[in-house]
Parts: sequence; C-alpha cells; structure tokens
Amino acid sequence: MKLYTYSAARQHLAEVLEQASRQGEVQIRRQDGRVYAVTPLATPVRSPFAGVTGGRVGHLTSKALVHLARDEGQARGSRVTW
Repeated sequence: MKLYTYSAARQHLAEVLEQASRQGEVQIRRQDGRVYAVTPLATPVRSPFAGVTGGRVGHLTSKALVHLARDEGQARGSRVTW
C-alpha cells in the first residue's frame, strides 16, 4: 500500500486515484500526522442484455443487438458509435 503526503497527493491526484484502483487502497498523511485511506468504490457491471425479456438472445439480429447496445449506452450516459 502506497502512502502519500497531503501535498504530493494534491499535486498528483490522478496518479493517487489510479494507484488506489490498482492496489485497492492508498493512504494520505497530513502534516499533523492524521492518515486517511482512499479506496475505489465497486461499480457493478451490468450486462447490456439484462433488460431483454422473453425469447432467446440467440435469435436477435445484429441490427437489434446494435440498437440494444446504443440504448444501454445512452441510459448510462455514454455514447456508443459504430
């Protein structure tokens, strides 16, 4: 586990967050000696087929799959382009 000073963590915040993602936790020590832990929150991965009801997924056309993927991307706030 990596320990950063407060000043170093401020100057390299993106690096601190990436390190926390890779290792699970990093610590930041303030000048007065207090130590804080930075940990990433787990984000559940949702299948783009989670909302598909009835029928078998194997019977979907490629056009329907693209449509589902775009809808899911828009629901998450991301843009899917093909």
